Amino acid sequence: MEPYDILKELVELQRLDSGLDDLEKHKKKFLNDIAALDANVKASQNQLQSEKKKLEELVKQRKTLEIETGTLDSHIAKYIKQQNDVKNSEQVTALGQEIEKSKLAKAQAEDKMMEILLQEDEQKIVIKTTTQTLSDEEKKAVEDKAYAQTKINDCDKAIEDKKQERAAQLAKVEAPYDRGYENIRNKGKKIAVAQVSEDNMCGGCNMNVAPQVLHDIRKKDAIINCQCGRYLYIKEYA
Repeated sequence: MEPYDILKELVELQRLDSGLDDLEKHKKKFLNDIAALDANVKASQNQLQSEKKKLEELVKQRKTLEIETGTLDSHIAKYIKQQNDVKNSEQVTALGQEIEKSKLAKAQAEDKMMEILLQEDEQKIVIKTTTQTLSDEEKKAVEDKAYAQTKINDCDKAIEDKKQERAAQLAKVEAPYDRGYENIRNKGKKIAVAQVSEDNMCGGCNMNVAPQVLHDIRKKDAIINCQCGRYLYIKEYA
């Protein structure tokens, strides 16, 4: 096989691989979309749990205050009873001060309880809204994930078909160029066969292609490599 013909087979192989790369890129995008949907739902679930914990903490604070007011009621009742039992005016005064102090503390606790009750009502609204938002997001995620999965399945089928085409095309490339091509790809270079641009740049590494190298390519009697290792071709080979 003439160098010109080998290069045309390499160009076709590169075209198939570029198509494969695009399919893999699309598949990765849809996989990322699914991951993003899952992450978004998870974040909303965490947010809902956080809001519920806030409500639980408010309820806990209120119940603590309820116990505190109950204790203060007991203290007030005890001090009043003691006040009725004692005859010493100083003790009566002291107990009166304790009663007033307990009543003040109870009033402050009740005010705080009322404040917390209002916060609880507000928090319940937040939880209701967050729950609805989560429900909507979960429903949309199911639909969007189903769509993405369909696209992934389509990509998988197209990738499998393209791989069969690639295998057949690779078999057409004579040695050692088939191995050379594979080695370049295996080094992470998506473009193994690079077209020389109109301004004489390698389409793979963007380095300038020397006039003599360009002349040798046009002669079509040899396969020329760029300094980066890629096989070079001009537009007429495409």
